[in-house]
Amino acid sequence: MLLPPPGNARILTATTLVNTFGNGAYLSVSVLFLTRSVGLTPGEVALGLAVAAGAAMLLSTPMGLLADRLGPREVQRGALLVLAACYCLLATVGGVWTFTALACVIAAGEAAVKSAAGAMVARSVPPEQRLRARAYLRSANNAGIALGAAFGGLPLLLDSRAGYLAVLFVDAATCAAAALVLSRATRVPPLPTPAAQPRLVALRDRPFVAFALVDGLMQALYNAMVGLALPLWLATRGGAPLWLVSAALLVNTIGCVTLQVWAAGGVDGLAYAARIGRRGAWTVAASCLLFGVPGRLPTAVVTGLVLAAAVVHVLGELWLSTATWAVVYGLAPEWAQGQYQGAYQTGRQIGNMVSPPLLTALVVGAGAAGWAGVGAIFVVGGLAYPALVGWGLRTRSDQDTAVSLVPAR
Repeated sequence: MLLPPPGNARILTATTLVNTFGNGAYLSVSVLFLTRSVGLTPGEVALGLAVAAGAAMLLSTPMGLLADRLGPREVQRGALLVLAACYCLLATVGGVWTFTALACVIAAGEAAVKSAAGAMVARSVPPEQRLRARAYLRSANNAGIALGAAFGGLPLLLDSRAGYLAVLFVDAATCAAAALVLSRATRVPPLPTPAAQPRLVALRDRPFVAFALVDGLMQALYNAMVGLALPLWLATRGGAPLWLVSAALLVNTIGCVTLQVWAAGGVDGLAYAARIGRRGAWTVAASCLLFGVPGRLPTAVVTGLVLAAAVVHVLGELWLSTATWAVVYGLAPEWAQGQYQGAYQTGRQIGNMVSPPLLTALVVGAGAAGWAGVGAIFVVGGLAYPALVGWGLRTRSDQDTAVSLVPAR
């Protein structure tokens, strides 16, 4: 099916598509808007974004807790409306500190949207359909960003303040429209927190925190491999056409949009999800070996290897994503789905901070051996996957563990 069945899953998918279209458009012009129109230096932009990343890391779990306490639909709608206001206010930015303040609010709003969206799937979609629903959301996310980035390329041709402001207002409008679409979803009331439970229970859950750190690093690495490591590798090795980066990104986008729902089918429990995660990690490791084939080979051979690596890479990415959702939903108590989503996002954000310098040091500094080193990280991560999931299951009683996942139909 191209669309999820009618109901909350379809509404959430439409919400994601509308919202990420605006996000993709803004991401394509944001740096040039801030430097060429606002007048910030690249260092000031980096400072603001770094502070905002820190704010997101600190606030992801509390935003998830808020979704548990107030209801995920209400928190997601409220965050989308705050984001709409922030993108409008970006038009008034005149210095680094106002930009940094707005960037922090935007980061907190996006953290709330992500945590609440995950909790909304958990609470408003039948358990046997959760992974399939999340797969539709990820497909919509990738499609929306790709379409938005293409739209954002038009103002780049103009390189004018009016064009940049138009993109800001389009992003604001899509946030507001997404909130309106989401209002059609069924409201899910908060579940009561059991007595004597700590407020931020997810951060005290050591097996889950360990899983979030390991899986978050792998997710951040595979996301940066094609967009960051591959262009650096092709530029430094010489003789390889740089258009291969665009071709690999196209393979990745098409794969994520069209195959994610397929990859999410058939998961029938946490033990099986752990095996899917191991398979995904080792598949990405295999793609690293293909990306890093040494020697100055003919262009036709390099082209074939890079495209083959991109296909293998996206398959591993799809399996790892499916395993992530299954484990996060499976280890989280039903009354704390929001904050577990937020705690996982914190691990992902730590991975996002570590992966760019790590990939650059390995790929640029060590070449083909560096690609093998990246692959080794995924091999170790794949070995750790079943152990971390098993540790999480051993620390939970039957009442604490979320309902078992069954194959999606």
